[in-house]
Amino acid sequence: MPVNEITASKAEYALALTELGLRVSAYIPERVVPPTIILSPGSPYLTPVTVDGEYLMNLEVMVISAPAVNVKSTELLDKAIETILLGNPGYARISSVGQPYTLQTNNAEFLAANLSVDIRITI
Repeated sequence: MPVNEITASKAEYALALTELGLRVSAYIPERVVPPTIILSPGSPYLTPVTVDGEYLMNLEVMVISAPAVNVKSTELLDKAIETILLGNPGYARISSVGQPYTLQTNNAEFLAANLSVDIRITI
């Protein structure tokens, strides 16, 4: 099955984060199993940079901490964010790290935070 550049770029970024020791999904899974990182489209998803097929792809990187007591969950979330900040590949720019929030999924609550990431791709 042929892969398009958008999907391939997300997969490449997911692999780069996986190499940092994080569990990463390049798509929104049917069931979330923390601790995990989920890549989802940001807004705007694609912005033209040049007229010859270069785009800026915006991703929301959802960092979801492992279930634990609040103090430990916060520490684990901060550690995962720091791992991404220190090991982010050079082709991806982290433009912001959002405030931590409570994510409700799978009939449970998990501590999470979103990072906004820009990746330049050519289509």
